[in-house]
Amino acid sequence: MDSLFKFILRLLEIFFYVLIFDLIFGGIRRLRGGRNRNRDNTQSRYSDEDFVGGADYDSSNSYSDFYQDKSQVDQAFEALGMPRESSLKEVKKRYIELAKKYHPDKNPNNLEAQAEMTKINNAYDTIVDYFNRRK
Repeated sequence: MDSLFKFILRLLEIFFYVLIFDLIFGGIRRLRGGRNRNRDNTQSRYSDEDFVGGADYDSSNSYSDFYQDKSQVDQAFEALGMPRESSLKEVKKRYIELAKKYHPDKNPNNLEAQAEMTKINNAYDTIVDYFNRRK
């Protein structure tokens, strides 16, 4: 009975050492994604579609294509139909005009008016943020 008790304690001691060793060295491996990462591509964070023209694939050839697009501020001014040199007071006046025109209360059950109102609201928020950052 005494030898059985010593044997069980020895097994628990070995299990404890293995557990400590795994916590120290195996924890880093688990953070990196495990032992079999990318062996069969089941644990990959990205699918092949992200790299080979799948959904939402950006077909631009270089980073310079990104900078040739209009900025969000330019798009916001364009959505309100105003030049970029406009003052905040003029922008607010135009926003109120368009908001009255496309407000959901005046255009019930009109999805196009709702979409336009959302576009106007987002544009106005973007322009106000732009003016606040410039100060």
